[in-house]
Amino acid sequence: MKKPTLGPLCAAAAAAALLCTATVLAAVRSQPETFIIHEVPSGHEATIKVPVGAVSAFSADNAEALADYTNPDVEAMRLSGDVRIDVVATGEPIRIKADRVVLELTADEAAGGKPEPRGVRRMRSSHVIDGGAATKTFVGDVVFTLQTSSGAMQIKADRVEHTDPVAGRSEPREGA
Repeated sequence: MKKPTLGPLCAAAAAAALLCTATVLAAVRSQPETFIIHEVPSGHEATIKVPVGAVSAFSADNAEALADYTNPDVEAMRLSGDVRIDVVATGEPIRIKADRVVLELTADEAAGGKPEPRGVRRMRSSHVIDGGAATKTFVGDVVFTLQTSSGAMQIKADRVEHTDPVAGRSEPREGA
């Protein structure tokens, strides 16, 4: 007499487990990497420099065009009050929150240009406060350079709280 096998049942269970894992990973990946820019008493304005094609949405209570901005190749505006900037990155999306920033919109990098490889990022600050596996606060001369779908973007501020939904990801940092 032939013994019954669990082969088809095990295969179905394995497929269901794989599908469940893929769904959970997709849900984590769709959560944005978040940068919260905190105002500091020094009065320095935070600056977000991003290629115009990488901005998927932005909002603020107030916006002021900076017509006499120092760089004529940049479209600049001062945003204040519940600022939110969503960016299409090369990995998970990026969300920037602040109360007041200067947003510099630059031209997209040419397709024939030499963009940095996917996932390359640089971070610099005077001090890092560890807030757990997914959150860190960067303080003092903070500069983040990240790759977007349209070229490199940069965040400059005095204090930035960074939350990465993919906790535990190792990131190369300069001078942290």
